[in-house]
Amino acid sequence: MSPAHVGTVWLPRLTATAVLCTLAACGGRPAPRHVATAPLRFTTGAPGGGFYPLGESLARAYAQGTPPIAIETHPSAGAVANVEALQRGDADLGFAFADVAYLAFAGRLTGENHPFDELRGIAVLQLTPVQLVARAGTNITSVADLRGRHVGVGLPGTGTALAAELILEAFGILPEVRVERLEFSDASRRLVSGTLDAMFSDVIYPAESVSLATSANGRLLPISGAPVERLRHDYPFFRTAIIPRGTYPGVTSPVHTIGIDSLLICRKDLPEPVVYALTTRLFDILPTLSSSFDALRLMDLHRSPATPIPLHDGAAQFYRERELGR
Repeated sequence: MSPAHVGTVWLPRLTATAVLCTLAACGGRPAPRHVATAPLRFTTGAPGGGFYPLGESLARAYAQGTPPIAIETHPSAGAVANVEALQRGDADLGFAFADVAYLAFAGRLTGENHPFDELRGIAVLQLTPVQLVARAGTNITSVADLRGRHVGVGLPGTGTALAAELILEAFGILPEVRVERLEFSDASRRLVSGTLDAMFSDVIYPAESVSLATSANGRLLPISGAPVERLRHDYPFFRTAIIPRGTYPGVTSPVHTIGIDSLLICRKDLPEPVVYALTTRLFDILPTLSSSFDALRLMDLHRSPATPIPLHDGAAQFYRERELGR
């Protein structure tokens, strides 16, 4: 499947702070379109993760715009729960990871035997790094050292759980790891208390749970090596990523890891004017959001339409008008 139905445009890499100026240079903005007055149901993520605070901030920004767009945010277990809610009709808007969205749309999501044909893309947001934190006082320095350890991998049905298990399997240690399926906040508290040895978080940085763990001298570890290269070959959704120094307490140098693109997606039956307005406003508020969410500064404008599921017609119209994706 082609990542998007609006083609490809080659643009220089742009940071989120440059997005607004770039879009403004694309010509006059169309007159505001009618948007829905009923609140849109936005399924975000678990407290302690990155999707949850980003969703709250995004909803506030939508509500403060002209015209305002009313959003109801709903915490969730994570990306898998989000696509399930959208498919069922229990949500209108949500976050997901590229692998989860694609597998769901293609009917290959674990435990499901039908395509999630209600899903549509709005934008690729940023590469979300898999973050591995080891408890202070342990001799854990790499993924291989997790053998026999108690490790938090996220709740069942989350993108973190999927990514963590694939990584542990790639290193050949999954059967020997004492997997703990915990919410991010619970995992970080147990790491600090000494009852958990390490935790995975596939979240937008900086994440509250990772900050709590590193503030208590937890160590952010690299995820690299030959097993990771094999994993990337088998699962092309994984890409190399770097967590910058200073992102968390005690992180004094860049940490090399892998990550997956995070997406803003919606239901296909949302009216085109509504999704057009959501997409337009998203790029209007990115400069402000990126001041609080460092990872958003690394968004590639030219990759925004490249969702691994079909774009919603309202989002596609936005990109066509700005010659993004022609």
